[in-house]
Amino acid sequence: MTAADAARVVTTRHRYAFVLLGSIQATLIFTLAALAVPLARIGCEFDLERADLILLSAAYGLTFTGLLLFGGRLADRYGGRRALTAGLVLFAAASAAAPLAPGIGALLSARFAQGAGAALVAPAAMAVLRTVFPSLTAYGRAMATWGGLSVLGATACNLL
Repeated sequence: MTAADAARVVTTRHRYAFVLLGSIQATLIFTLAALAVPLARIGCEFDLERADLILLSAAYGLTFTGLLLFGGRLADRYGGRRALTAGLVLFAAASAAAPLAPGIGALLSARFAQGAGAALVAPAAMAVLRTVFPSLTAYGRAMATWGGLSVLGATACNLL
């Protein structure tokens, strides 16, 4: 086996890393629309007006998309793995805090924090993906599959 052939080999470890990173990507997209189903019940429980419900449903997406470039810059500056870890910790903490929120302020804060964590995780996951698949051929295949994961996350959210 030549060095070029060895660079193209995708091991089980690479596949596990891709499954983990892909699951993270699908979860980020899933979380974008996950509040749509319980939104009416949340509105009744917290006695919210329509404007509050709109802000609550948009809080994650606004923060996620608004901070995405900044998250990419942080991933470039501090490294993909470090940024991924920090973003996952923030995202997980906010995801744990959201269902425990005693009021709309805490729930909005949790949704904004989820979006900030997601904005750090998404570009960092792609940076880590590039280090997992250094071969252009393997990376190209991984990116082709990666493109479908967002659709999978959105579809899974609608089905669930």
